[in-house]
Amino acid sequence: MPIRKIILEKDYYYHIYNRWFEKQIIFRNDNDFKRFYKTIIKYNKIYEGIKILSYSFIPNHFHFIITSIKSGLEISDFMRKIQQSYAMYFRLSSSPDLRKRWPVFEWRFKTKIIDNDEYLEQCIAYVNFNPLKHKIVDNIDNYKWTSYHKIEKKQISKYKDIILKELEF
Repeated sequence: MPIRKIILEKDYYYHIYNRWFEKQIIFRNDNDFKRFYKTIIKYNKIYEGIKILSYSFIPNHFHFIITSIKSGLEISDFMRKIQQSYAMYFRLSSSPDLRKRWPVFEWRFKTKIIDNDEYLEQCIAYVNFNPLKHKIVDNIDNYKWTSYHKIEKKQISKYKDIILKELEF
């Protein structure tokens, strides 16, 4: 895999995302979503400096807004661990013909630095409204695999129309 273009540093916010190889569906059911979520919680306890501001899990990809108060390397290690752990689970829970057909993730993970407060709010909105953008649900209140239900709605609602029509990553 290629070397990361962005050097991750502590105290910066990052939009981190990845998709499944060839846009395959990897969250096949509620148990897969739960497993990924529990994996994140497990490694977030180990990597105590990691702060997840926002997340969204879509059937074929995920998004995080994340920072580290310890080091940028901690972000890379955290992401490596959750991706490795979930990939192992996915392969073991798949049929034998799918286990070795493709890598689970398309890349290590992609990263965009968030360099100001307005962009941070836009990214948080983008991540939380992502299920709407991909037409998975018509109402974000009906989608539980996003941090939308855990954050201040007033701050991100003003960006909803921008997210759905203009802002692309």
